[in-house]
Amino acid sequence: MGSLFRSKIFLMFFLLLAVLAGTVVFFYFTNEGVATELRQVRQPNPNLFYVGIDVSATIDADLLNDFKKNVVARLKNFIGDEAVSYNVSTFGNPGCGDTSVKGIVPKKDAKYVLKKSPADPTVFKYEVEDEIQGVSAAREPEAGKPLTTPLHHFLEQVLAKKSGGRVIIFSDVMNDDSDCTRQYPFPGRAVTKFGADKSGQLVFLYPTPPLTNTPELNERILKRQQEFIKKMEKLRTDGKVRAFFYHIPDDPGKRSGFMESQLQNSIPTTTFEIVWERASKMIDTIVSAVRG
Repeated sequence: MGSLFRSKIFLMFFLLLAVLAGTVVFFYFTNEGVATELRQVRQPNPNLFYVGIDVSATIDADLLNDFKKNVVARLKNFIGDEAVSYNVSTFGNPGCGDTSVKGIVPKKDAKYVLKKSPADPTVFKYEVEDEIQGVSAAREPEAGKPLTTPLHHFLEQVLAKKSGGRVIIFSDVMNDDSDCTRQYPFPGRAVTKFGADKSGQLVFLYPTPPLTNTPELNERILKRQQEFIKKMEKLRTDGKVRAFFYHIPDDPGKRSGFMESQLQNSIPTTTFEIVWERASKMIDTIVSAVRG
């Protein structure tokens, strides 16, 4: 009886493996996004990182603090590693277009410019940690400078100039430059150009946008957010870009752990973290393909 039970367990396990293998093979030939992730298993370790922080007025202060704390913790692991370079910038400061973008690391006047990881902990504290921790959300407009969320413009600028890097964006992905003379459309061309180098990745950590007491308005707000995500995911399915979206939990008690876990995946430093991150990306892509 025990032998028969073990045989059934073995058979079920074998069938499960066969189904999983068949699913992977099916999507490899039918979904270019899945095929792209499978081809990237042996890619070199990431060493170029671009971090974009949305500081528009709708961003929750506690959420922003969690993100800053965990970004600093990840970048601190690269102290002394001359092969790693990174940039940290904010967008959503008062102003339109590039006026609303500020370079944080390396310096406030160095937008989109990479900085080699410091060799000394003291230098890191002064040039990286203190600068990132000093970031805060923009709450009040300035004279002649409205509060905006120029996500499209920021992505267009970053992606058009970078290749093969990893771009990590903390934002509710709600582009809003309606108060500006010039409005920027979805940066499809820049995304496709960036995505041509398959070693590059776009990672979005996004919260639920601020909602109201009006269900109809909330539906429109969430639809706007999903429209951006769907456009990016369509490009991923077509193999045009490696883009991943991770929704930040609404429960404040779960946010810090989520940030730590996702930023560990997005900015991996050890061999185990790199292997785990690649396996996670592959699984995420297959799950997304199954959901359609």
